[in-house]
Amino acid sequence: MLNPYILGGCSLLAAVLAFQLPRWWLRKRIRRRQQLFDARLTDLTLGIANGLRAGAALPQSLELVSRDMGGPMTEELALVLHEYRLGMDLPESLNRLCERMPGEDLSLLVTAIKLTMQSGGSLAEVLDRITDTIRDRTQFQDRLRTMTAQGRFEAIAMASAPLLAFLILYFLDRQLMQPLVQTRLGWCAIGAVVTLETIGFLVINKIVTIDV
Repeated sequence: MLNPYILGGCSLLAAVLAFQLPRWWLRKRIRRRQQLFDARLTDLTLGIANGLRAGAALPQSLELVSRDMGGPMTEELALVLHEYRLGMDLPESLNRLCERMPGEDLSLLVTAIKLTMQSGGSLAEVLDRITDTIRDRTQFQDRLRTMTAQGRFEAIAMASAPLLAFLILYFLDRQLMQPLVQTRLGWCAIGAVVTLETIGFLVINKIVTIDV
């Protein structure tokens, strides 16, 4: 017969996983889609600028670019153009794009397009400068991510070390670990360790996560 403390702990863990795993999976899919979209922003700005220089209007340039992009970029641009054909102003449709795909680079691009449409000027030249800005920001973020990789690894190692130590000791000498899993005090100690490890992991992860 299973120990009631072990059964209760397993039930609690299963409930937490059942609640969190779908949310984690959905957030991961959304984040991945956002990353794929952001990775093509420089191609988008270059494509629009080239289309404008070739004599195409902005909506036509967006349509030409969307055909070659693929993935989330094509899907989002197709929705922008669909809204535009249904009568929505292009700036408003671009604002809705920013709401669906939030990001500083896209916001900068949309703001530049709207201001240039209002005040006039060469949108192609503005897009060239934005392309350089986005490219520089992306390169800096990549270097920063590489520099903070060790900190993220240390956070994962710190969080997983107690669990690995517990499993090793449990399988090597179960009698030694019985008081930890069969008494209320033992489970309180496990709960305290899990809480402190979680706090430590979140703190380290927050420190090494730098917004640019």
